[in-house]
Amino acid sequence: MVFFKVPNPFEVKIVEKLNRFVVLVEKEGKLLRAHNTNTGRLKELLVKGRRAFCLPKKGQKTDCRLFAVEDLYGFAVIDTSLQMEAFEFFQKMDLIPWLSSKRWFLKKRNYRVGNSLIDYLFEDLKGHKLLIEVKSAALRSEDNYGMYPDCPTERGRKHIRELLNNPTEGGLLFICALPRVKGFKPYCEGDKEICLLLKEAKKKGLLMKALGMHFEPSVGAILLNNPDLVVKV
Repeated sequence: MVFFKVPNPFEVKIVEKLNRFVVLVEKEGKLLRAHNTNTGRLKELLVKGRRAFCLPKKGQKTDCRLFAVEDLYGFAVIDTSLQMEAFEFFQKMDLIPWLSSKRWFLKKRNYRVGNSLIDYLFEDLKGHKLLIEVKSAALRSEDNYGMYPDCPTERGRKHIRELLNNPTEGGLLFICALPRVKGFKPYCEGDKEICLLLKEAKKKGLLMKALGMHFEPSVGAILLNNPDLVVKV
């Protein structure tokens, strides 16, 4: 099994979410301000007393970076930057069949399309383009599907609309960074318009993929659970 190693993780406990970007955590009796990169509400994960993992960080506003939180079956990866680093690593290792590194090469990150920056532009040797926008599906459904979004997101709507204008060259990737999920489905209670846009995307043939990953403390690494999860839209 191939691991994406996480540098110098350390365990903490969740105390409370202070605001959108800062979570108060406790390490060996000491309170730390942890940076949270995930813009979702994460209220099902950021529960007082729950085990979590952080990365060292230099900076005046926060002491560390929160990246994984205890879930029902292990540890969910909530840090969106780390999710994408792991995705890029697994793609380069040719572990994602639908985006094989033998065909697709990462051309550019943050590629401008219309009025948006799409996460990735991949190209093949023939010059075919594939735009990939990544979304973090960190909410678990009762029937064990990763879901997105857990709250209204104008930014998410904007990205999907841009891709709908390029359906033959665009795609959405939902990273279900939760252990033991069966697939992905939208959370319509979080944003009804996102659900409608995804249904439109399906009709237009927009590529929609999902992969599963989680953090394994025993090896200090992120594991790829499934590179091609079921997508229900």
